[in-house]
Amino acid sequence: MKFKTIYLWYGLPIALIVAWVLLFYMPFSSHIKNRGKEILNIKQEDQKVDISIKGMIELVNKQAQWRQSLSEFKTQAPDLERFPDFMREVMKLARDRGIAIERFSSVFTSIGTEQKSQLINPVFEIEIKGGFLETGKFLEELGNKMVYRGIQKAQISYDEKEYPVLTGKYVVEFKAMKGKAFEGK
Repeated sequence: MKFKTIYLWYGLPIALIVAWVLLFYMPFSSHIKNRGKEILNIKQEDQKVDISIKGMIELVNKQAQWRQSLSEFKTQAPDLERFPDFMREVMKLARDRGIAIERFSSVFTSIGTEQKSQLINPVFEIEIKGGFLETGKFLEELGNKMVYRGIQKAQISYDEKEYPVLTGKYVVEFKAMKGKAFEGK
């Protein structure tokens, strides 16, 4: 009889605990773990969506910057018809800096109008005479222009009779448009 009461007093609470664990705790625990996995998956998807949204925003911003720089370039870049006016501006810039342009000639093979692109790169040979610092300032200001592409070749020399004055021969490449093809776009 003592064993029955011991079983009853100790076995019944243990059986209730085991039943509670099997009937309530285990299903709720697995349900909570499943919910935790679902929440983790949702957080990962949310991070992926945030990254893709940030990428799309950056892409839109870059496109806006490209459009702005293209419109700025269109306002500053001369087409072939207006290129002589641009060359006069370059000559005026040189004159304002105290530089004498001895020769300004076009390298005609550079114009290539049969290219498919609306942008061409005409090349000019410029021979200038002036002081070293003035020449540097002129080339720096020319380099700051949006239509300037680069110097392909440069040769600087000086005559001992005119020592502070240098003579430079530069092959300079510019950017220009073939025509008004960008106007409608």
